[in-house]
Amino acid sequence: MRRLGAANGGWLVAVSGGPDSFALLDLAHRSVHRTPRTLHAVTVQHHLRAEAENELMAVRAWCEARDIPHHRQDLEPPVNPAAARRARYHALHTVATEQNLPHVLLGHHADDQVESILLALVRGAGPKGLGGMRDRRNLGGGIQVVRPFLETPGQLLRDHALEHQLPFHDEPGNLDPQSARGRIRTLIRPQLESLRQGSGMAMVNNGALMQAAGQALQARAKKLAPREEREVWRRASEGLRLAALQLRAPNTPNTQLRPLCRALADQEDRPRRFAVQGGMMEVTARAVLGPKPL
Repeated sequence: MRRLGAANGGWLVAVSGGPDSFALLDLAHRSVHRTPRTLHAVTVQHHLRAEAENELMAVRAWCEARDIPHHRQDLEPPVNPAAARRARYHALHTVATEQNLPHVLLGHHADDQVESILLALVRGAGPKGLGGMRDRRNLGGGIQVVRPFLETPGQLLRDHALEHQLPFHDEPGNLDPQSARGRIRTLIRPQLESLRQGSGMAMVNNGALMQAAGQALQARAKKLAPREEREVWRRASEGLRLAALQLRAPNTPNTQLRPLCRALADQEDRPRRFAVQGGMMEVTARAVLGPKPL
């Protein structure tokens, strides 16, 4: 928990009841005895499994025995994982705001980070995606998500939960090979570790470099994106052109931007138009125009 040293103000710990989040809650509870601060816990109930209510009540009972205020947020079953994630963060933000707690603590660990990086890799993400999850993220309204365990192997958190007899449960879906993360956990990670022991932590360490590279690239892309002189775009590297186009025509798939990216650098002078999200961009002998609505 030393990574939270600069996180002044109260903590809201998100606890699903799994070993990772339960270990986080226990360590946060021990920490506030050394450095007093407000500590609350919250469990988001998606109502996807019958056992989830008993698991939530186990978290609540553990909190009550230690005088930790526990909140629950009941949500409708989500239509997909992305919708579940959006609803969950909104619920966490709501509780943090109501309780005036500026920091929401999440139990994501190094193994989760590896999964995020691998998923970003297969979808063709740039440096930002390959950097994985950030250890801090602003939710708005003065609320910040903090992930103190992104460099900590998940097994260490499980060992802590077992050693201190925390009443955690294992989510059966975590090892379901039908899900992308389940396939990574059960099939891909073991193969990568057999290829090179410690490959997971190597990816986590490389993630910090990718985040720094992504920030530098974005800073330059922001300067290039509004420019209309084609010669300025032509002189830029392909990666910089693509990053700037992502800013200029947001939500356009990279596969759709790449022909435009290449056209900006070629020697053709004839006007050409390219469809992007929300309209068309035009490349002439001297200018880069648009997007313009269709």
